[in-house]
Amino acid sequence: MISQKNKQGWRNPWVFGLAAIVLSGVLINGHLIWKIINNPVRLLDESYTVKKHNQYDAKWLQQQASRSTLGWQVKLHSPQQLQNDPVAVASLVRFIVAANPALLQLELKDRDGLAIQGGKVEILAQWPGAPSFDTSVKLNEVAPGKYEGQMKFSRPGNWD
Repeated sequence: MISQKNKQGWRNPWVFGLAAIVLSGVLINGHLIWKIINNPVRLLDESYTVKKHNQYDAKWLQQQASRSTLGWQVKLHSPQQLQNDPVAVASLVRFIVAANPALLQLELKDRDGLAIQGGKVEILAQWPGAPSFDTSVKLNEVAPGKYEGQMKFSRPGNWD
């Protein structure tokens, strides 16, 4: 006989399984919400977050305007296969693999097209989700206005 007072239904393995699925869903969602609250997403740099979007827009636009007044011409590419990089050499094309060094080549010219020599060039790659994965590399000058260096990406994906 089935009734409200019969407690045997709670001993059914199907009820335990359903309760475990519901409980794990609640715990996983709680964990994700906690991570979002404590680790805000970074879009462009350390001070540009989703929560403070309007506060830093003017600052970012001012930085871009001051950079454009220099008139420098910069080309960054890699012999490995990169998305939207028509300069990649066909004989050297290979995929960039996580934790393997990727060769980065930078060509730097002033507004008149003359090579900029003796520069100190550093590339900072930011992982949008977590600052602990950020990495940087200093490029060495191999020819006038041409700099090279190897960077190891710790995770696959799109880096800023």
